[in-house]
Amino acid sequence: MGLVRSSLVASSVMLMLATFASRAWAGKNDLNLLNLCPTVASNGKCPWVQRGSDGSISEPVETYLQGPLGVQGRQDFRSLMSELGVVLAPRIPMVADTAGFGGFQLSAELGLTEISNHQSFWNGVEAVSPNNPTQGPRPDPMLTTVGAFVRKGIWLPVPTIELGFGAVHLLDSQLLAWQSYAKFAIHEGFHDWPVPSFAVRGAVSYLTGTNQVGMTVTSLDLLISKRFGLLKTARLEPFAGWSLISIFAHSGILDATPSCDATTAPLGSNPGTPYCPSTPTGKSNDFNANFRFPGQNSITRYRLFLGFKIKFAVAFFAAQYEAYFAGSTRDGSAFSARDQSSTQNALSLSTGLDF
Repeated sequence: MGLVRSSLVASSVMLMLATFASRAWAGKNDLNLLNLCPTVASNGKCPWVQRGSDGSISEPVETYLQGPLGVQGRQDFRSLMSELGVVLAPRIPMVADTAGFGGFQLSAELGLTEISNHQSFWNGVEAVSPNNPTQGPRPDPMLTTVGAFVRKGIWLPVPTIELGFGAVHLLDSQLLAWQSYAKFAIHEGFHDWPVPSFAVRGAVSYLTGTNQVGMTVTSLDLLISKRFGLLKTARLEPFAGWSLISIFAHSGILDATPSCDATTAPLGSNPGTPYCPSTPTGKSNDFNANFRFPGQNSITRYRLFLGFKIKFAVAFFAAQYEAYFAGSTRDGSAFSARDQSSTQNALSLSTGLDF
């Protein structure tokens, strides 16, 4: 009954987390990718929208972004997805040992992740004013996530498998990442020997809460840990590891001229400015302003981490420091855009019950 009760509590926590994120008002960390257009602030126009002398859009925005003049826009999109992907990547502070086929763990988790908040690619969030992207508000240099996880050791196909499921919410946003993992302990249980435990873990994080991007983040982790007794009342387990992070991001459909109504029938229904003309060519032709950022190859990041877990009776606390190396991969297009993300540092804290 205790295990069932704990499962119900964990499910309730994750349900409340999802409900809170879905009902929250748009926050400063929500995505607003049109802010990536570099000169929106100067004259109210996005240079990605190219108009002819008659006011019509001369080429689709998507075509512009695929060309040589669109490299900066694509780089900003790729770099933003890279650093945001790190923020929402599976971190899961834990040791190499599994919970055992009879084990069960329930935890609450807090993450703090450094971002390059003054770089142009972080213009793409609600915190930034399109009228003043360099001098106005910026996102915080550290983004905060909160999460809840359930973990369970299983017997099949071998007795050293552990599965986990949870959700992570980015504060000041509606972004919610659903995460799961499977861990296989290659070597564990020889705690009286002077040898550590080893494990391999595969994890996935799926982003919800926005229609501007679709994002899936995967990680392949190698873990090592060693268990020690602490004052004969507690257990200390330092651990460390290496990860390969893969970020798969694709753009949703965006409108580069949100103030123009391409479906209005009466002449003059649009404001009639040079940016949004009130001519027939400024109506259905304005659908050319709808676009997606060109497709991206997977974004690769590497991570080193170390931490510790302290357990007393069934209660535990774990802390983990992570270093993500700067990104450098390219999108693979003819005019390739490079990931310009910086090295990111992060801290993950976890506490809960370990049965």
